[in-house]
Amino acid sequence: MSPSRRPASILDSAETLALTDDATLAYRLRRSARRRTLVLRVTEAGEVVVNAPLRAARRDIEGFVQRHLEWVHARRGQARMREMVWQEGAHLPFLGTDLTLRFQPRVGRAQVRREGDELHCACPPGELEAAVTAWYRRNARDGFAERLALQAARAGIALPPLRLSNARTRWGSLSPKGVVSLNWRLLKAAPEVIDYVICHELAHFRQRNHSAAFWREVERLCPDWQALRRRLKEAGRGYFLF
Repeated sequence: MSPSRRPASILDSAETLALTDDATLAYRLRRSARRRTLVLRVTEAGEVVVNAPLRAARRDIEGFVQRHLEWVHARRGQARMREMVWQEGAHLPFLGTDLTLRFQPRVGRAQVRREGDELHCACPPGELEAAVTAWYRRNARDGFAERLALQAARAGIALPPLRLSNARTRWGSLSPKGVVSLNWRLLKAAPEVIDYVICHELAHFRQRNHSAAFWREVERLCPDWQALRRRLKEAGRGYFLF
């Protein structure tokens, strides 16, 4: 099809999807008169593209993207270099969305703050990764403590002590003394995925194994655990880039 005729059957536009906590997801919407289904892809450069029927409703398109957010972030992680590139404009996974890194080189103590879907960091260039990681760990402790208290109350379990973990292979664990450990990198996952991991560990208070009875307890605490576990498996590799 010649360039002059293409606009008649394909409409291309830049769109923004509002997520939680003032975060947004930018994507390119391509409507086609020939398309009958919605298709989502992430380019090698990390751009999100939605191919949609010409008359597809906006709510259907946005709902489709929302349902596949974990997949989008996983694909974006694969599109990045296997080693994190710490530079202005880098994408940082956070609570199931992405924060855009805004870096201001400066001498002195690092200052990190979140503004909507941006994370602003002012620090010496060589301390950028350490400053951002420290910010994640601080927010992980506060966020996990709140979610653990909520889920423990729902499960009818006394609030257990919480410890942050830096493990490379496990998202959570329960010690023989009843201490719940959660990997700080879980802060990059969606809240409901974090809740699944917490419920998994709380289930161990009643079943210190992975028997059928244990998984029944997990399902009682978190009915959607299987789908949430799949989402964590799909996106989790990208969470270990830093």
